[in-house]
Amino acid sequence: RSPSNDAQICWFVGKVAREVDAEALVGRSVPSEMEAVLSQKRLILEYAKNQLRPQNLGGPYSKNLELWMAPGDSEMDAVQNKVSFIKVDGSTKDLSEGFSVSDVGYNPEIYVGDEIKDGGLRVLRDEEGVPVKAAYDINQ
Repeated sequence: RSPSNDAQICWFVGKVAREVDAEALVGRSVPSEMEAVLSQKRLILEYAKNQLRPQNLGGPYSKNLELWMAPGDSEMDAVQNKVSFIKVDGSTKDLSEGFSVSDVGYNPEIYVGDEIKDGGLRVLRDEEGVPVKAAYDINQ
């Protein structure tokens, strides 16, 4: 999110993946969810501000970008205000000694058609990552 643009809007910019099978690892330790995101942080932020949402995250809005993460496979729960987000602080210097970037990856969000200008999945969260509005179920 870009507090310079809108302090409550969090844009969905993609997903990270991590290897959890200890026998399939390239590194010496299973990456935590936070390590997976931290290792891809620069790529995620650069993609978000330069390719995905330059009108909301680029230019003058890029100075104080923040990266937040939701629990895995929670897109629908995030939209329905059922989950809070965790702020991603730190950098690659915070990765464990046994970490290998070969054990993680980033799958960016891609917009097509009208999404490029007007669309994009976004939700509202407060400064603690908590939903601003009450939770709800689809079709209610």
